[in-house]
Amino acid sequence: MKTASLIEFCRQRPLFVVLLGAILITLLKALLAGIEMEENFASMGNDDIMRMVMVRDWLAGQSWFDTTQYRLMPPEGVLIHWSRYVDAGIAAFIVPFSFFLPMETAELIGSAIWPTVIFIITLFVIGFGTKRLFGPVAASFAVMCAIFWPLLGDLHSRAGNLDHHNIQLLMMVILVYAVVWPGRPVIAGIWGGLAAAFALSTGLESLLFIVVAGIVVFGRCVFDPRPETRQLLVAFCLTLATASVIFWLGLTPPALRTQPVCDQLGTPMLSVIGIAVVAALAPLALRQRIPGWIFQIGATVCLTAIGMAIAWPLLGPCIHGPYGDLPPELQEFISTRIIEAKPFHLYVQSHTGAALVFIIPVITALLSGSVLWWTRRGDSQSDQSQNEILGQLLLLGFCGICLIALQMRTVILVASVVPAIGGACLAVLLKGYLEKRDAIKAVLMFVVGIGVMAPQIVLDPFWPDATENRTETETATADCRSYASLNALNKVPPAVILNSTNIGAPLLWVTHHSSLAAPYHRSPAAFMNGGLGFAMEETAFEELARESGATHVLLCAGNSYDSKFLTALAAGEVAVDWLNLVPLSNDEQMLFEIQG
Repeated sequence: MKTASLIEFCRQRPLFVVLLGAILITLLKALLAGIEMEENFASMGNDDIMRMVMVRDWLAGQSWFDTTQYRLMPPEGVLIHWSRYVDAGIAAFIVPFSFFLPMETAELIGSAIWPTVIFIITLFVIGFGTKRLFGPVAASFAVMCAIFWPLLGDLHSRAGNLDHHNIQLLMMVILVYAVVWPGRPVIAGIWGGLAAAFALSTGLESLLFIVVAGIVVFGRCVFDPRPETRQLLVAFCLTLATASVIFWLGLTPPALRTQPVCDQLGTPMLSVIGIAVVAALAPLALRQRIPGWIFQIGATVCLTAIGMAIAWPLLGPCIHGPYGDLPPELQEFISTRIIEAKPFHLYVQSHTGAALVFIIPVITALLSGSVLWWTRRGDSQSDQSQNEILGQLLLLGFCGICLIALQMRTVILVASVVPAIGGACLAVLLKGYLEKRDAIKAVLMFVVGIGVMAPQIVLDPFWPDATENRTETETATADCRSYASLNALNKVPPAVILNSTNIGAPLLWVTHHSSLAAPYHRSPAAFMNGGLGFAMEETAFEELARESGATHVLLCAGNSYDSKFLTALAAGEVAVDWLNLVPLSNDEQMLFEIQG
């Protein structure tokens, strides 16, 4: 009787059961990773580690508006274009533990809790959002997709992931559901506008996806001219504009508010938002006198063009993106050597397994969703309102594919629509199978399920490293970045170290030294020192070391560099009179003091 009751409970509340299981899995993963966080954190991505350094400095007294990392390229430091709002969220978990634990321990606990909480919130939004759109069975499949797909359940949600991509995923998920939400248009518009504005305040990677979402909202108002769609558009636009200004004021010091910046929420982006809002809303005032979609779209296009022309002096410098002012050789280095900045065709060449794990669920969801949308189009026995919602989700997904072609890291934005689409398709296939016990639908459900949830099951035999999140360049090794090896450098008095790019952030986190290299484009010198600098031969490298103000050079013992000289030096095969080897208690690194 008890077993039968449990089965009946699961049948009646599938989303509750799946959500509970997903949360337990998430917490268990966080606990297991958190136990070894001290050693593992040094192996995280550069942005994760640098974020912790920034939070530490802020808690130690650095101004809210001052996001300069002064131990990177000292003495001026490097201004890091990151949001203090994310820092505040991480600090909210660190500070309470610091009252009764050492700060270092509190930092590691906070670094484990923060991404875990963000992901659990994301699971709830996906679960209950999909339930409202397509029902509890589809919602259950959507949550399963989120927890088992490594892109969502591991890449940016595991303990230690402190960069802003998990926040942007959550904001895009909220935005997606707000755009297609059936009913309560004002509330949906406000939530969508807030999510879009906050995403922009954390980074501009989501800009094009937000533009697509805005076009979908605008299109609903144009081609389905009801009070509800008009209210959604007005609420979304006004909230986006207002919230963006508020978030911008909270991030930008008063002295810099007139300074245009292209890599964060600033006056150029605010002008784009203002133009879009005016162009979308102004034609509404004349729609009663001049009805029709041709007028509304034409007026919006004209107003957009006029606004862009007026604001061009502000927008022109940003047309080439945040890397436009960098030297050409550095732009090439970023696009070909920084993994997450690679376009898809380059990423798939060097990380085939991971690329397939990330992209297969997107393709599977879009293809199966398109088939479902097409077959149910005009079907009187199908819920056409759900089919319209599915069509809008597909539009967001297909437009997002173009973003992935430009930069692989934007796949996290497109991933916001995959669980809902995949869940809707699997729910229909399951219903069809249960009604007729159709073997074909069973096979299709298995194929689609593996495709949207866990393609790694099929890929792992061919690419065992397919689910790894590799954020290091080929020349960086785990041993060289380990906490123990870096901590040994603290026995050396504070120094200014010339290091390879991927050692900079861990060096700042573990040691009391300063670094001259890290992958942050606001300092071309810091980027070039650790990247192109470590491809130089002896004469050029010595000149770089002396001109940069370095007191020491740090190499990973036995590592291969693009420079034959540095590779031989790291192997102990050569010695030069201008570099003196400093004795260390570890064998993973080689620290040289610059002579003369």
